[in-house]
Amino acid sequence: MHMAKNTILVHSAALLAVCLGASCVTPTTSQGTGSASGTKEPPPPLVKWDDLPIELKKASAPPYSAISYCASHASSQGSDSEAVKAVLAECLSADLLATRGTFLACHSAASSLEGKAYAEQRRKCLIQSGAKPG
Repeated sequence: MHMAKNTILVHSAALLAVCLGASCVTPTTSQGTGSASGTKEPPPPLVKWDDLPIELKKASAPPYSAISYCASHASSQGSDSEAVKAVLAECLSADLLATRGTFLACHSAASSLEGKAYAEQRRKCLIQSGAKPG
């Protein structure tokens, strides 16, 4: 059982990292896509937290207390591994698509919180900032 909880925690951390790096506050700076004045740049792409570069995952990873809360919450789903994964992804907001800047901004916005409060605030921030189910 201890091994299963560790595996859930690792997956939770990975899922959370994906969510946090995507789309809470979109940066207003151009990311190397020069544009002529007056030309509107396309919006930044939406990504899953799992697809963020490792640096962004590290910068937006949830605190251990949130990962632990989500793992515990997910494990209460019983032995249905798909249900556990789905609940874990939702709790860690890894089921959302957002911009890289949004993931970072929402992590920062919730960084003073722990556990359930962090997970809930980050998800709320991501959704209010335009994150979509993915």
